[in-house]
Amino acid sequence: MRQGRTAAGLLLDNHARLCGICGHYGNLSKTHVPPRAAGNAKYVERANSMTGPNGVGPGRWESGGMWVRGLCQTCNSFAGSRYDLAYAEFAHRLENWFARGTRLEVPGAQAVTLAPGRVSRSMLSGMLGLSPHIRVLHPTLAAQLEAGGPVHLPGNLTLRLSAYLKNDAQLTGPVLSGMVDGSGRSVHTLAAVTFRPLSWALVTSDSNDELANRGWIDVTEWLRYEDDRESHDLRWLAPIGLPVIGSVLHAPSNDGIQLYSKEIAPIMFGRLPS
Repeated sequence: MRQGRTAAGLLLDNHARLCGICGHYGNLSKTHVPPRAAGNAKYVERANSMTGPNGVGPGRWESGGMWVRGLCQTCNSFAGSRYDLAYAEFAHRLENWFARGTRLEVPGAQAVTLAPGRVSRSMLSGMLGLSPHIRVLHPTLAAQLEAGGPVHLPGNLTLRLSAYLKNDAQLTGPVLSGMVDGSGRSVHTLAAVTFRPLSWALVTSDSNDELANRGWIDVTEWLRYEDDRESHDLRWLAPIGLPVIGSVLHAPSNDGIQLYSKEIAPIMFGRLPS
C-alpha cells in the first residue's frame, strides 16, 4: 500500500462531498465521534494513518478531538441536539463506576442508567459520518436515522459493544481483520469507534461468533428503543456484564492481517489526556 493521504485525511478537509446520512452534497461540518460532550474535546489528539516500512502507524498529531467532516450541518445538529447528551451522560456514569477487571461491576445501590435508543443512535450517526460508504451500501439505514426514532438494522449487520479503559483511541471505516492461523476467523467492520470508556463496532453478521467469543455484547436491540425511554438499568440491558477489552479492535497483530481500501476506509488514531 503506497504512502499518501488516507480516507481519514480526505474526510478532514473542507472540500464538498456527500453527507453520510442524508446525502446532501456540499461542505460538511465537523462531526466529532464520539460527541464532544463525552470528553472528545480540545485536549484529545488525533492523527491520520500513514503507511511505511513498519506497517500502518499514526502521522502528525494534532489537538482538537477526534472528528471528520462527515455530516452536513443539519444532520450533525439533529444528532447533537437529540442524542449526544444522552451518550455523554452514559459515558460519564460508566467512568465513575468502572472496576479494573474483565467485567463491569455496577454497585447495587446506584445503578448505571441510560437511554439506550438515544445512546446507540448517537454512535450510529457518528459512524455514518465517519464511514459514508455505509449510506451507499445501506440507504434505508441512513434514511431511518435521518427520519429520527427507532432504527432497525439490515439483517446482515450487528451493533456490538465492549468497555475500554485506556487512553488511546481509534476510528476506522470498513476494515476486514483476519487471523492467519488457518482458522478462518475474521471481523468485518463497516465502522468501529474506540474511545474511553467504550468501544463500538458495526459489523457484518459473519463476525458475530468471533466478537461474542471475545465477550463483546450485542446491542442491536438498543437502536429500537424510543427516544423517551431514558432510565433503563444497564444490568438489565447487559445481564452478562460488559467486558473490558485490552486493545482496540483493529490493533496491529503478528497473528492477523488487515484488509482495507484507502479510498473508503479512514483509520484515525487518538490520544486522550491521562
